Amino acid sequence: MADAPPPKSLTVQLRLLVSNVRRAVALAWRVARGLTLQHVAAAAVSALLPIAIAYVGKLIVDAVLASIEDPAHPVGPPLTWVIVELALILGSHLSGQYAGLTAQLLRTRLALEVDQIIFDKALSLSVRHYEDPEFMDTLERARKESSWRPLEMITHGLNLAKSVVTLVGYGALLAQFSWWAVLALSLAGLPFLAETRFAAERYVIHLKRTPEERRAYYLGQLLTSDYYAKEVKLFALGRWILAGHRALFEGFYEEDRRFATRRALAVTLLGAVSVGVFYAIYAVIVGQTVIGAITLGSMTLYLTVFRQGQGAFQSAMSSLARAYEDNLYMSNLFALLSIESDDATERGPADVSPTDEAPRIRFQDVSFRYPGSERPCLDAVSFEVAPGETVALVGPNGAGKTTLIKLLVGLYPIPGGSIFLDDADIAELDKGELRARIGVVFQDFVHYHFTAADNVGIGWLPSLGVRDEITRAAEDAGASEVIESLPEGYDSMLGRWFGGEQLSIGQWQRMALARAFMRKSRVLILDEPTASIDAEGEHEIFERFRELKRGATAILITHRFSTVRMADRIVVMDGGRVVETGTHEELMRAGGLYQRMFDLQAAGYREAAG
Repeated sequence: MADAPPPKSLTVQLRLLVSNVRRAVALAWRVARGLTLQHVAAAAVSALLPIAIAYVGKLIVDAVLASIEDPAHPVGPPLTWVIVELALILGSHLSGQYAGLTAQLLRTRLALEVDQIIFDKALSLSVRHYEDPEFMDTLERARKESSWRPLEMITHGLNLAKSVVTLVGYGALLAQFSWWAVLALSLAGLPFLAETRFAAERYVIHLKRTPEERRAYYLGQLLTSDYYAKEVKLFALGRWILAGHRALFEGFYEEDRRFATRRALAVTLLGAVSVGVFYAIYAVIVGQTVIGAITLGSMTLYLTVFRQGQGAFQSAMSSLARAYEDNLYMSNLFALLSIESDDATERGPADVSPTDEAPRIRFQDVSFRYPGSERPCLDAVSFEVAPGETVALVGPNGAGKTTLIKLLVGLYPIPGGSIFLDDADIAELDKGELRARIGVVFQDFVHYHFTAADNVGIGWLPSLGVRDEITRAAEDAGASEVIESLPEGYDSMLGRWFGGEQLSIGQWQRMALARAFMRKSRVLILDEPTASIDAEGEHEIFERFRELKRGATAILITHRFSTVRMADRIVVMDGGRVVETGTHEELMRAGGLYQRMFDLQAAGYREAAG
């Protein structure tokens, strides 16, 4: 695991802090202007009231002493100031509570907004990023920390401003006693030095830990997901996986323990120095009162100001340290957002009018290798699929068949060569428009834990609520009998995650086919569409497919040669290249790779039957 880069210098970080606080405030202003104003106003009131409360405390003591010395002993003046102080304390309590309320509401709104920003960014990035572990680390850091950090930056910024305002007021009051007392007050910020240093160190720890945290999450998924449960139990992997998960977290704990111990020691020592300074000033103020240099009321004021001022100074420094730490984590969000979008879509199914004619598909010298791999997956692949033609792609595993389809639907940028739909280079088409024109079923299709109707309807979102079209697509895919047998029919929830009905692999595959048949497209691609369906079901589906593909250009990827014959033409791939092209009869006469693969499969069937 590569070491994480150290955080930038304090000067650079302070500049970034100011910039990121400004971004966070702008985000809050855009998302919830009213709440932001109310939160700032409540924080401002909370900053000013402690100064007034401290000064009124002095006036109460002085009024009490004056009443004692007055022969009439009037109680009105002291009680008046007591009532004033009560009102100020109630105001401070209310403003603090309201600031907390607005902070909680803002936190929820901002967390939702930041999540949306992260998800929008993720949608704008091509599939290749998700195969890059460094990108996955960046995404994980942004998702884990960034949703709540903007409000923390605003809150700590406001706390810092509030503490500064309070300190200025306290400093003005304390300066009446002595300027050196004001300077001594600044020593209360000593723990800030430790907090800042350890904030940077904690960030580096979490930065370096991200790959291992992702691994721990993956192990947790192996232990808790229904997708893995059968095999984990079959091979008795549970305890072994659990041990690996525990070992990772034991390592995290030991690292956290060492860090927390060093931080606690440093902060405790510097805090002790700060407390010693306070009591030294305390002794001086008491001594000055005893010799009559200052009044009892002034002593009360100065002690209150120094005690609370020390707390305000520590709060200011702590807020600055926390804001500094938040700034480090917010940088993760901005690192994600700075990645150039390469899969942005401006159009979707609702914006694309279905075409009446099947298009021509042309692959021209298409080459491709997966990120991080030196081995080409596709090497100068060229062939055409005529309008309305059905072409079968066959070849050994790893020949590049599915990769070619991924390029056709725009899941990866094409580094070499071009793919055309009629005369349009797909690299110049909007990705949303391109995908709306193609219906695809991949071999690793998704099991959506939605209702049966939604499982089919999401194949064409504009018709998601049109039950007639959903029913038609389900019938075309042979999924209607499966759906109608469920307790609530099309309204039945599928999958166990939310208490729904579990389907067999073959039944899930029919749902995936129904999604493809929902699309208003003239290009239909089936990647091993019947791999999990029995022979009878396969025959039924391909009979339906013969009818459905009329007027559509189709590409079929399959390892079952019994279904290849329905294609108008067969393209044989091997090692990322096209090695043969022709009809079944032509390829069998040629005696090449296709003929050898066909004979091997046929021999296997004959042996099984014998």
